[in-house]
Amino acid sequence: MINELSKIEAAKDFAQQIHMGQKRKVSKQPYIIHPYRVFLSAIKNGYNKDIQLVALLHDTYEDAPNQKYAEEKIKSTFGNSIWLYIKLLSHDKGINYNNYLLQLAKRSNIALTVKLLDMAENLRDNPSSKQKQKYSTGLQYLLNNNVKIDNKMKTAFERLSK
Repeated sequence: MINELSKIEAAKDFAQQIHMGQKRKVSKQPYIIHPYRVFLSAIKNGYNKDIQLVALLHDTYEDAPNQKYAEEKIKSTFGNSIWLYIKLLSHDKGINYNNYLLQLAKRSNIALTVKLLDMAENLRDNPSSKQKQKYSTGLQYLLNNNVKIDNKMKTAFERLSK
């Protein structure tokens, strides 16, 4: 098994490989900037290495041209637990978004934390009013269902949702 620092470097390399040539929808910046920013947010907020790894890798499975390859690479390089978090983060479009968030909250605090970091980062990237509403409603839905969300995250959402 590779050490923690090497895992982070391997995650950066793999995310770069998967997101090569992809662009953000609104800003048209290289997509890789997004997982890097989610990763940096995880560091800034003092989250552990597993959350940092999942932050870097959170879109690699969904965005991979070959999902089977992505799954095997994540499992073999980062382990089954990291793979499970990545898989949980893959939103089945047949499931209502708020219910998807609630399922994440019930299944994994790590996956939920990364999803919230992801949402917060998306709100920094010139979101549409529809996206702002979706995230605001989703966060409120979690709170209404007694999901514990740390105050730093609540404050960030309140600031970014305006």
